[in-house]
Amino acid sequence: MTGLKFDAVIIGIGSILFLVSAFLPISRVYALPTAEKKLALIKQSRKAWQVSHFLFFIGALLVAIGVVVFAFSNKEKSFTIALYFAAGLLIIGLTGWSWHLYLRTLDPLAFVKGALPAWHFQLYTVFTLIAFLLIGIAMSGLGFPFWASWVLMFASTLFFVLFIIFKDLPPFSLYLMGLFLSFLLFQAG
Repeated sequence: MTGLKFDAVIIGIGSILFLVSAFLPISRVYALPTAEKKLALIKQSRKAWQVSHFLFFIGALLVAIGVVVFAFSNKEKSFTIALYFAAGLLIIGLTGWSWHLYLRTLDPLAFVKGALPAWHFQLYTVFTLIAFLLIGIAMSGLGFPFWASWVLMFASTLFFVLFIIFKDLPPFSLYLMGLFLSFLLFQAG
């Protein structure tokens, strides 16, 4: 398996795990109208709540690892600095996401009441969006199709604008970009 295909598989598995977790039955909790209904669902399915958070973490971790490996496998190319920054931002964002997941698992009541600190999630979202923008920039100089880099840059910018407007963004949207990146790398490998 070539280096790009290996990177693609890691990023693809991570993105798929994240997306699977986002659409597990327990994820209905995010759409329920009241804190009481959300808490009742979490209490009814405590193990599913914990498993979904574990999958969220593993998915995000694998995507970050895949981008780190992608950056190091292209170290001799000029646009790799953007990949290094992207990898660093994904890792920093992952720490915020991990802490946010830990707090949600530890105290579901605070989560459903909106009492958890928001900065962990915001850091994760902003850094991940910037990382995908940088990956798109890097891909434009690494010989990938012109349209591919623009799709990543446009999607990350659009999601950032939506995040600013709505002050929220479903995290699964980030891993749609990860799945797209995985596809591009696999095709190129």
